[in-house]
Amino acid sequence: MRRPAAPGASPGVRPVPRPRPAADERPKAVRRPAGRQRAPFVLLVVGLLCGGLVSLLLLNTVLAQDSFTAGQLRKETEKLQLDNDRLARQNAEAEDPNNLSKLADPNLRPDSQLNVYTNGRLTGESETQVGQDR
Repeated sequence: MRRPAAPGASPGVRPVPRPRPAADERPKAVRRPAGRQRAPFVLLVVGLLCGGLVSLLLLNTVLAQDSFTAGQLRKETEKLQLDNDRLARQNAEAEDPNNLSKLADPNLRPDSQLNVYTNGRLTGESETQVGQDR
């Protein structure tokens, strides 16, 4: 393959190569060993990765614990709701007039000393009109 000629040069003329200095004459670059250059960076990256991993594990543990606690609270709430429903049914059954009459002692009689309002009038043994002192 041919390289295109440099601008302003004639097509048949080749550039003259520059002479290279001898191996002894070259300036030597001073380098530190590769292991010493990379060690702090590698330790930093490994430290950051380990710190991130530990943080993620702790976060996962806390979230799992919260999830477990939330599950327990849901179960406890459900149990308390069932108990509340059961007690409400028992209370409604106990307040039913038919059940009250069955549970009442047959030897009990109404107290004639009590004042009872019937059709807007106070009835009883000591009848007084509404608004009057006894």
